[in-house]
Amino acid sequence: MITVRNLTKQYSAQTAVDNVSFDVKEGETLILLGTSGSGKTTTLKMLNRLIEPTSGTILINGVDARQRKLHELRREIGYVIQETGLFPHYTIADNIALIPRVLKWDEQRIRTRVRELIGMIRLPETYLAAYPSQLSGGQRQRVGIARALAAQPSILLMDEPLGALDPVTRSHIRREFRQLDELRQKTIVMVTHDVQEAFELGDRVGLMDGGQLQQIGTPQELLLRPANEFVRQFFADQWLPLQLHTFSLHDLSPYLPNENTHPGDALHLPAPTRLADALGHLSGSKSIVFEVNQQFVTVHLTTIWPALSQLLEKQSS
Repeated sequence: MITVRNLTKQYSAQTAVDNVSFDVKEGETLILLGTSGSGKTTTLKMLNRLIEPTSGTILINGVDARQRKLHELRREIGYVIQETGLFPHYTIADNIALIPRVLKWDEQRIRTRVRELIGMIRLPETYLAAYPSQLSGGQRQRVGIARALAAQPSILLMDEPLGALDPVTRSHIRREFRQLDELRQKTIVMVTHDVQEAFELGDRVGLMDGGQLQQIGTPQELLLRPANEFVRQFFADQWLPLQLHTFSLHDLSPYLPNENTHPGDALHLPAPTRLADALGHLSGSKSIVFEVNQQFVTVHLTTIWPALSQLLEKQSS
């Protein structure tokens, strides 16, 4: 768990982070979202003391971060950056094994962990002998994540981890992130300027501007109950796409018409499927069936929009 209270960072007359407070629960993913210069990366770097705060308190699992030995603190917190930070003269295996070797793990344990992680990021074991320059940008980014996870830290900090990738690769890796069990078990703080990325990956999102935390909450709360005009305007031009990435088939189920039967050629999807993904399937299928409380629910392209309208009206009231 991470507890941040009244965190401030000043550079001469400039205040980069201004009295920021938040909590991140164990196993939760918090996204720090904002434009360039909003203070999100400075906030992230203060969590593992890459930048020392001017004032305020950071507790990592109940212990003041400034009371910890710096090298011990950073070994316990995985860190992923935009350009991966892989050592070009190390093989992929040696890059992943870096922190476990620093921690003096047994070599057999290291080899087992490296093979486990290369499988987790869906790369063949033959890549372990390769060098970073021989991999694509998306593959290098996966290796960077594997290296950050190698010593099994309970906390993972991610600074624009997908920012250097092309949009197609970025979207693909975002989907993979959501499916990685090991990431689901971590407490994650991630920085991004990409609104859709924040809504797809975050349990909660903290929107920053001018060094201040404007609002923190679930994607639904930020979208439907903005705390101020800045928050409302920040999401205004992407409001409909964000709805589709925020709500799931399960959310929609109370507003869909009751149907006692469903077509035999209907596509079966899990109830947590996001509406954006469901619409992609509906374009090539007449209907979708999903299960809620042991009951099957059917959705058609013609029923999804009226149901979404009712859902938004209810959520906004």
